[in-house]
Amino acid sequence: MINKFTICLHCGCSTEVVNNQMNALKPLEEKYKIFWNNRIDRHPEIYNSYSELINDSVNTSPTEFVILINDRTKPKVEEVEHMIELLENGYAAVTKYSVGFMGFSKQLLRKIGFWDQRFYGGGYEDDDFVLRLKLAKLAYYESVESEYDQSWKSQLFPQDGKECSKSYPWFMAKWNVTGDAITRVVLEENYIYNLGESNLEIENSWKDWSNSQIGIMFDYRKIHNNGGESRTHWFLTNDYKTEYRRVNSI
Repeated sequence: MINKFTICLHCGCSTEVVNNQMNALKPLEEKYKIFWNNRIDRHPEIYNSYSELINDSVNTSPTEFVILINDRTKPKVEEVEHMIELLENGYAAVTKYSVGFMGFSKQLLRKIGFWDQRFYGGGYEDDDFVLRLKLAKLAYYESVESEYDQSWKSQLFPQDGKECSKSYPWFMAKWNVTGDAITRVVLEENYIYNLGESNLEIENSWKDWSNSQIGIMFDYRKIHNNGGESRTHWFLTNDYKTEYRRVNSI
């Protein structure tokens, strides 16, 4: 039973955005012990990658379970409650707007490694992470159910890495893509973070990948020009079930 967790708000450019997100989720405090870990207080400066932002957020959170929320996400109480329910019931990672609104435990990073900080400037770190979930055969809930404001974007990222100019070449260097397989050919880095002791009870509760729920609301978002494609497109067809490429690692 998850009765406490940390909410990490990623906005570093606007106290108004942070306050609005906190106010929207404040009622959760009536049911759970909530810790707030706000980037605007902790590190409003630029991170070299979105992965570094995620890793730092998780590392500085006092609880085992974390909910991470992008600055353009408009989260709702019931969405977080659903995420917690899924995490309690065997899902290793849960998203409500892909990487912009997600939840998992520190144990997941102890198991498969931290987010790859070599995706300089941001982009493709979520593709990489989903492929690693598949490699580990862990259940994943992937959706774009939440409300997401596409009308603006923070400029708190390295401008020499914008539009995935450096992250995409890194992805293609790390993963070898052929017709019937996508293979990790460069392994994960070790970072100097301390997540505390391993929690095998959580790890033993995870379901396998076959229980994943993939692509929820993606087709709707595409029709309304308000979202990209599932990060599983590297190995699943558009039905979000049929595997057309194997996911391998050296």
